[in-house]
Amino acid sequence: MTLYDQLKPEIKAKLEENYKEYKTVGDIFDKLKQTHHYSDLTIDNVRSICTFGDVWHHNLTQTQLIYGEWLTNKPQI
Repeated sequence: MTLYDQLKPEIKAKLEENYKEYKTVGDIFDKLKQTHHYSDLTIDNVRSICTFGDVWHHNLTQTQLIYGEWLTNKPQI
C-alpha cells in the first residue's frame, strides 16, 4: 500500500483542492503514489505536502515529523 493510499482524507482533500490552482501538486501525488514508506520522502517532499496540504509543520512534534504520524492513518517507521 502506498503513502497515497494511506493519506489522511483531510490532507488529500486539501491537496486535490490546491491542484486546481497549482499543478506542481501533481508531482506530490506522483511521489506519494510511488512511495511506500514515509522515510523515503525527502525534506522537500514533506515541506511541499505541508504547504499544499495545509499542514502547519511548526505545530507538529519532532516525533510526528520523524515517523509521519501526521500524514497517514497509520504510523510509518
